[in-house]
Formats: sequence, structure tokens, C-alpha cells
Amino acid sequence: MTVPQIARIEAVAVRDAFAPDDAYGSARGLVHARAATLVRLETTDGVVGWGEAWGSSRATAVLIDELAGGLAGARLEPSGSWLTRLFNQGYHHSSGGHHVAAAGAIDIAMWDALGRTLGVPVHVLLGGRTRDRLTPYASAGYVTRDNDHGRFADGLRELAADGYTGVKIKLGLGFDSDVARARTAREILGPDAAILLDFNGNYTADQARRSIDRLREFAPGWIEEPVSPDDRSGWALLRGCGVPLAAGEAVYTRYGFRDLIAERLVDVVQPDVSKCGGLGEARVIAHLAQTWNVRFSPHVWGGVVAQAASVQLLAAVPDYPHVDHPAEPLWLEHDRGRNALRDDLATRPFTLVDGAVLVPDGPGLGIEIDEDALDRLRVDR
Repeated sequence: MTVPQIARIEAVAVRDAFAPDDAYGSARGLVHARAATLVRLETTDGVVGWGEAWGSSRATAVLIDELAGGLAGARLEPSGSWLTRLFNQGYHHSSGGHHVAAAGAIDIAMWDALGRTLGVPVHVLLGGRTRDRLTPYASAGYVTRDNDHGRFADGLRELAADGYTGVKIKLGLGFDSDVARARTAREILGPDAAILLDFNGNYTADQARRSIDRLREFAPGWIEEPVSPDDRSGWALLRGCGVPLAAGEAVYTRYGFRDLIAERLVDVVQPDVSKCGGLGEARVIAHLAQTWNVRFSPHVWGGVVAQAASVQLLAAVPDYPHVDHPAEPLWLEHDRGRNALRDDLATRPFTLVDGAVLVPDGPGLGIEIDEDALDRLRVDR
């Protein structure tokens, strides 16, 4: 079989804007829209693959267009030498940011197109399926404009009724608020649920330690980003806090994760496929985590293309160090905030089925884009 070539690549910025009172977010601030930059890649055989980059910045779209010029006519080889060459040549810019996200979106689209060309799911290309079902945790409990505690509690009750066995909530608003929100989550979700606490790096190391000291009684499954991602000495100061630490959503490429993993600064690494450099880089990061026996749980907060890529990635991650008896699930982050880019862009969005998210059997990423929804959400419309 002849490997197809890339015929054209298009950047498509999409956005779902909120009314002012519907904004939500984290201790760092509220978001007033969900946004992404999609990549539509078409091969010379007419096969279309989709990718996604974090956010809908015009800078990301411009970078995708620039990269597309150099890839026209190239062989469809996801995570091939083109990506390594790009990172090496552009080393002034390739440690993070829009450049890496743009390249990663094209990489995801290549994997999707190759899977569709061969008629196999992407997880087969990534090494083979290791699981048919993924255990999701609900990413919810967001910061809102008024932070009404009653609505916060009502949202947790809905998630418990839906059957989630793990829920992540936002903290970092102050010590008393942290305790109140964690206590409510534990009371509503019960003693067996995994309660994951996300500070979004809004504290200094001493503040994070003070909060964690008061949160241990609620047995958190992990504390996510207690300090900012680049505060490596702060991470080291928190290693003895007695609670698992997680981070990685704002870290780029295997090189950004190398010391985080090798120095065991965290217990759970969380690359985001729409930021870290695509599926190929995320797979390498998963291998690094396995090598150092560190847990792996991707950050998933984008649209349905990034979500589908994360599902394919997790479907191919091997079990380690255990074989048959895992102490905890390999978690899939299942964002429950309002997001039309996640719920409307695919003809069949990922939903909870008997407490699990099923790995699709279809070729490529296993989703089909709803063209009507795409037209409605495109920024250029």
C-alpha cells in the first residue's frame, strides 16, 4: 500500500460564548467562552482527519497555516521526523505555547487520517487496545461569579446521581473556602468516592501546605497544581505533604515532563494532547511515566476532538505495575462544564454508560464531526 500524502490543511477556530452570569472557571479566573482551533487535514486520497489545539487564538491559526505550507505533499506520517525536525529547528519557540499546540493539532489530525485510511482506530496504531471501557471522573465544582455554595452542592448531587465514582472540584480561593468545599464534596459523594482537588496553581508553596494540612481529613485522591507549574522548588517542598500531587496541563513536550517525572516531583502526570505536542508526544510522556512508575491521567478540557484523542490514548496505555488488580482506575477526565465544542461538534458525543465511557471501534479517532454544528460554532462565521 502506498502511504498517502497530505493535500491540504485548514485551521478552523471555534468558540462557544457564554452570557456574563454563566461564566465559570477556577481560582485563577473565570472563562467567558469555550474555544479551540481545529485542524482539518485532507489527504490526496480524499480522507479527512481532525485535530485540535488549545484555545482559538488567531496566533495558533496563523501558525497552523504556516506549518501547512511546509507539509503540503508530505507523506502522512504522524509524529514522524517532521515533528522532531520542527522542534529542533525552532528550538527558540518549541518549549511551549502556541507553536507546540499548533504542531500537536496537526499531529492529531495525521493520526486520525491514518487510522481512517487503514480502517482502524487510533489506539491500534498507538500500540493496541488494552481496555474497552474507561473510568471517568467528573471535572466540575467550578468557581462561578457568585460562588453560591448551594448551587455548588446541588451540582455535586447531580454528579452522584449520574453514577460518577470520582469528582474533581476547584479550590484555591482561601483556606476556609477550601475546607468548606471539600467537606461538602465528601459529605455528598460518600466515603468511597475519589475526591480530586484542583488549586490551579493559585497558591505559594507555604499557602498550599497550610491548605493541604486542613484537607487531609477528607482523603483527597490527589491535589492538582497546588503551586504553579514552573515552581519546581515549590513542588519539592510539598513532596512530604502526605497527599498525592498531580500536574501537567500547562507543561509541553516530553522535555517539559522529563524532570517532573524523573525527579518524582508529582505522583500523577497530566499532559493535555491539545497542548503538549499531540498524540505522539503524549504517548512518549505515558512511556516515561511507566518507566518511572508514576501514574498517568491526561488533562482533558477541550472540545470533542481533543477528548476523542485522549480516549484513544488511554485505550492504548498498558496496565502497570499491576496486571489484574489495580489499586485505582486509569482515570479519564470528563469535563461537565457547559461546552458546545464537546457536546455538539460530534454526531455522537462521549457519554456515561453504566458508569464508564466506552472506547469507540470506528476508524481514526472514532468520531464524526457534525458539519452543521461546525458552521454554527466557527469564529469566521
